Amino acid sequence: MKRRKEIIVITTILVCLLTSSVILSSQKFATPNPVMSGIGIVKIMFAKEEIVQIRKHPQVYLAKPDNAQQLLVDFMEQSGYSYLENERLASILVFGNGVSIYYVEFSVNAYYSKWVFIE
Repeated sequence: MKRRKEIIVITTILVCLLTSSVILSSQKFATPNPVMSGIGIVKIMFAKEEIVQIRKHPQVYLAKPDNAQQLLVDFMEQSGYSYLENERLASILVFGNGVSIYYVEFSVNAYYSKWVFIE
């Protein structure tokens, strides 16, 4: 009986931790996968990675915070898109290549920059 109570308590704690990590990852990193967001933040903060993709649909990237907006512009120019500065909407940067347009929600803090692509 005591063993069963221990298992129930441990299972409840694990479910609560998993649920809270999914909620935190969804709110802070725009991805419900806490493993990918955790790996991404570790690569940005402690490894030499400049940009890490943490979600494919919609595309979400984490990048180093130093000169992050220019890093995003360079990243998009390497993909064939140009920065449409006149189209910018507050924290949403706009990139186009004549055929398609990408809207990128851009945010930065002391630890990372987050780019969420909106097609």
